[in-house]
Amino acid sequence: AYWDSKRCGRRMPARRDLDPIEIPRLLPWVILIDVILDPLDFRYRLIGTEVVAIARRDFTGARFSALEGKGPESTVWDNCLTVVRTCAPFSRRPPYVGPRDDVHSGQNLLMPLSSDGETVDMIFQLIAYQHR
Repeated sequence: AYWDSKRCGRRMPARRDLDPIEIPRLLPWVILIDVILDPLDFRYRLIGTEVVAIARRDFTGARFSALEGKGPESTVWDNCLTVVRTCAPFSRRPPYVGPRDDVHSGQNLLMPLSSDGETVDMIFQLIAYQHR
């Protein structure tokens, strides 16, 4: 609903339309991902504190192609690619793969952002982890 309210009649909102002050309770679960074109890649711009705590690692600034298990043909890459190709939100509940035994899965919601209203140049992601 937040993402949709920021579209203002456009296909998708821009990063500048998002205001962290409006969603303080969600911030620990937010991930912002830069879309890099030619060649295609993705880069973690911002990772919320709870996501970092569960991953036990901060990938901020890292390109997916440089991270084991996040490059082309991985679930993470394919999720982002789906958003870039469709210019539409995408949700998936992949199994959790990480260092925490108490986490079972995560519900991901990926929403496209566009500076020009046509090309996805950033992805606004929310994740909710399911604990055992």
